[in-house]
Amino acid sequence: MPERRDAQPPGSAAEAVERVLRAEREAEASLAQARQVAAAGLERARTDALATVNRALERSSRWQQAHGAALAGRVEGLRAQADASAHALRAPDPTTIRAAVDRIAARLTGATEADADDVAP
Repeated sequence: MPERRDAQPPGSAAEAVERVLRAEREAEASLAQARQVAAAGLERARTDALATVNRALERSSRWQQAHGAALAGRVEGLRAQADASAHALRAPDPTTIRAAVDRIAARLTGATEADADDVAP
């Protein structure tokens, strides 16, 4: 085999291998550090997102409670109006009115009971 002229002394090959191995270790360390930085950034982003969601849920809950109470108040008002309207539409029958008039007349005249003759049919 012919002798190679570009051959390096044995010591320089070992140094070159050592430089390559050192560079690989440094690259691995840099990569690990970059992963840690990325993981920390991701964790901060998750924390921020969770805080945002929690604030939104809290605001939504307060809004729902306030508007639910307002709606309940409006519904109660409408029910009261409906009850008053229903009562006003159902006027007492003539017999009930006549009995009330008779009771009032008896109280005003001092009579405890109206005689059948005193009451108009």
